[in-house]
Amino acid sequence: MKLIMRLFVCLTVSAAALSQTDDHQPVPYASEGGKAQIIPSRPVTESEDTLNTLSKEATTDGLAVVITIDGTNVTLDSVAFARVPRALARANRKVEGDSVLATAFSGGKRVASTVVPDQTVNASEDGGIVRLTRRQVALVLAADVPIERVEIEASATNARGSLDVRSAYAEICKADPQNKWCPGPAAR
Repeated sequence: MKLIMRLFVCLTVSAAALSQTDDHQPVPYASEGGKAQIIPSRPVTESEDTLNTLSKEATTDGLAVVITIDGTNVTLDSVAFARVPRALARANRKVEGDSVLATAFSGGKRVASTVVPDQTVNASEDGGIVRLTRRQVALVLAADVPIERVEIEASATNARGSLDVRSAYAEICKADPQNKWCPGPAAR
């Protein structure tokens, strides 16, 4: 009986609290008769733009590359011009186990390199631990000039390949042929 009485008191107090009206009503939405106002954009000073400042410090121009290594063959799956993390684009990273070395060239000169882990071992439900001969690897290369070719070396399976990556700049050059990322004397 005491429990029912307490519940009744709680419900009565709650109902009373909900039935009170608030004199401060929210502003109605535009569809309810309120006004919608477009505020003109204002430029943000560089000192106020901390997010972009931090992003510029942590990233640099480069390429995001995805390759497939199948035995000793290397094929290009995709390549895109991007802002890439500086920490992942370094060639002197400590990588445990098997690794893939990517070296970028522009005009015949070496302009960048990076090393990434090569996941050659996998746990299979039916076969236990298996060594993979076919795997996909993603990597990033930092460069301040257009990269024309990327040399890949995967020591785990002695895979080597030379990949033409100029297609990464196609959209940029289509929109602005004079851009610094486009080949040709006018762009450089």
